[in-house]
Amino acid sequence: MTPVDDIHELLPLYALGILSPEETAVVDAAVAKDPELAAELASFSDATTGLIVPVAPTPDVKARLLASVGEGRFETYSSKMSTLFDVSVDRAREFLGLAERSASWEPQPIPGIHLVHFEGGPAYAAADCGFVRLADGAMFPPHDHLGEEVSLLLAGQLKVIENGVERILVAGDELVQPEGSSHYLVGVGECIFATRAVNGISIGGVQVRMPKPG
Repeated sequence: MTPVDDIHELLPLYALGILSPEETAVVDAAVAKDPELAAELASFSDATTGLIVPVAPTPDVKARLLASVGEGRFETYSSKMSTLFDVSVDRAREFLGLAERSASWEPQPIPGIHLVHFEGGPAYAAADCGFVRLADGAMFPPHDHLGEEVSLLLAGQLKVIENGVERILVAGDELVQPEGSSHYLVGVGECIFATRAVNGISIGGVQVRMPKPG
């Protein structure tokens, strides 16, 4: 049984909400039986209320938190992301949260292109996985696929030019490019897509791989 002196020491910590569940249960039981302890706890609770100042999250943090609990703007794609990258839906939501965070995006040498890298699940641990963001009119240069590449468009529109043929993809469309295929891409509006590329791509005959995150 916890001594009364120990209960008194626990009261301020209880008011701050930093006790373990076991300690919390002990204080609850003691306070229920002792009006003086209850009054003392109330005084600590009143004092700590003034110490807690609510802080509004930044838009980035708020968006990422919403994405992690399934309420982000890309939530409709969490199931497809799970399959695309061989991860759980919760993990896919974490990825989508990265896309919501401006600091996640890495600028590239070509103007208008930003990337986010992350690691896929077991089936695609060796593949290049991440997001690509193209500004309106920005071009991802002509490239060859050294393995299968699968992309999922999340926002905006994507112009795909292959063998002189042009087509437009919209949010929710998937693009599957087999090994050996070639094309180039142009963003229409701000375009964001998730992509999984096996063995990377080749630009001008030079193999290009996404650096591993971390």
